[in-house]
Amino acid sequence: MSEHKFIVDLGLALLAALVGGMVARALRMPLLIGYLAAGVAVGPHTPGFIADEKAVHSVASLGVALLMFVVGTHLSLKELHAVRRVALIGGTSQIVGTILLGVLLGPALGWGIYGGLFLGCALSLSSTAVMMRILEERGELGSSHGTAMMAMLVVQDLSVVVMVAILPALATLATTGPAGVMDVALSVLKAAVFVGVAVGLSMKGVPALLGRVVRQGSSELFLLTVVCVCIAAGYLAQTAGLSLELGAFLAGLVISESDYAHEVSNQVRPLRDVFAAIFFVSIGMLLDPAFVVKSLLAVVVVVTAIVFGKSVISAAAALTAGVHGRTAVLVGLGLAQIGEFSFVLTGIGEQRGLIPNGLSGVLLAAALITMLLTPCVFGAAQPLYERLNRWNRISRVLNRQPGAGVPSAEAPMEHARVIILGCGRVGRRVSGALRELGVSHLVVDYDARALDRVGADGVPGIYGDATSELVLQRTRPSFAELAVVALPEAAMTQIAVQTLKRLAPELSVLARVHRSADIPAVRKAGADAVVHGEFEAGIEMIRLGAERLGIVGGRLEPYLSELRATQYRVPD
Repeated sequence: MSEHKFIVDLGLALLAALVGGMVARALRMPLLIGYLAAGVAVGPHTPGFIADEKAVHSVASLGVALLMFVVGTHLSLKELHAVRRVALIGGTSQIVGTILLGVLLGPALGWGIYGGLFLGCALSLSSTAVMMRILEERGELGSSHGTAMMAMLVVQDLSVVVMVAILPALATLATTGPAGVMDVALSVLKAAVFVGVAVGLSMKGVPALLGRVVRQGSSELFLLTVVCVCIAAGYLAQTAGLSLELGAFLAGLVISESDYAHEVSNQVRPLRDVFAAIFFVSIGMLLDPAFVVKSLLAVVVVVTAIVFGKSVISAAAALTAGVHGRTAVLVGLGLAQIGEFSFVLTGIGEQRGLIPNGLSGVLLAAALITMLLTPCVFGAAQPLYERLNRWNRISRVLNRQPGAGVPSAEAPMEHARVIILGCGRVGRRVSGALRELGVSHLVVDYDARALDRVGADGVPGIYGDATSELVLQRTRPSFAELAVVALPEAAMTQIAVQTLKRLAPELSVLARVHRSADIPAVRKAGADAVVHGEFEAGIEMIRLGAERLGIVGGRLEPYLSELRATQYRVPD
């Protein structure tokens, strides 16, 4: 009977996730919101159908372990090394700043200094799972702000090792004296040894194990091996006094550097998606609306501290680490939530009697509320940045020069025939062609290293945000003949095109987009021509394929012309 009930509860949680996800998709909202709302609906604190919280949570534990495992496999240590300044300076500054915020709030809310310390540690940990899902859905995982955010999130996740080791020992420090200091040191040493041994064994043992399984030629055995590695790493971490989720994350992070990282992610992803949905439903089930009403003031204060205080601290930390102002604003609002490792930390505190029940309930409510708010808060980052950029003094700070070697936005620039906005792969290719043809041009970007690369070839550059009117004025667009907008995001492209056309209505603007859906908006913004990379690749494949089939001349060119006219037509 109990087994039957377990299956019913699991099925109810999956059904709730399906319905919630479909409603969220119909409302054009992230699926995450639908899952969390579905959990509240079938939880024990709301009327109607109720799923068993313990049964769902036991399955959800596997889900979050797989989720963090896949998060780890997606993070490249080599890529993180390239943004190590952001990870070390930005990540560490954000954690320290947020902990201090918690220490100030704790006594004010009646939880004392230690309660404030615990609160600050929980507030400093954002949700890697939530932000990775949102960045994936927006196609911004590899963007500058996506990379910076993931770098800081990795530091947050790894800091849990220290927090789990130190916080319990600190709780008894006042009564144990010197012996307590020794306990703290031993706890840190134990955690460090575990991480070192786990990483060492994983780097030597896991790739060899996966290699042996791969040679068996069975995808089923490969999937089973990967899941077993994930669970084993989580179990060992839990045995060492850390957490299941942290062990799975570390295992994924190590595998990310192996030759099998992409296949591991591909194999586990379907399981991850299903179990992750159950995990978010289980989080929603924990929310007690009655408790939120009873402790409304404390919940509002903590949520406000996360959305506003933590956002400012995170943005300032990112700015201190040398990122561009726009990236800092996006990072700040992207980290304005607490998530899965905050639950882990709170659970440890509650199980060991380190924190009052009120703190645990408030953190849970704040976590769920900020998770629900994350898509809206993160979506407000670009409009907020645009508003801040209208103030010249603030704009100069946001578009400041990070270091030597980059031409200043204040330096006088020669008249250029072509302005290139964006110095990524497309922008560099266009710049290289113009250089070979002897056409004068300049490049605008807020990636100092990219500007250094084109600067080494004698191409002048302006450091700054290509959507900023102040920056674009320095390009003297009214003297140029052509602007090539090769920015990575549709919103940035649209704003840049509008600004260029406002500054120089006669300037011819060529823009690129990643998605067909962005073409009408960019054309409406004023682009004279738009290039959609995937569409053009498809056109070229049709042409080459037709040539090999002997279809040339008459029918082919009119057909391709009609396709282009339909794809790029100007909206009414």
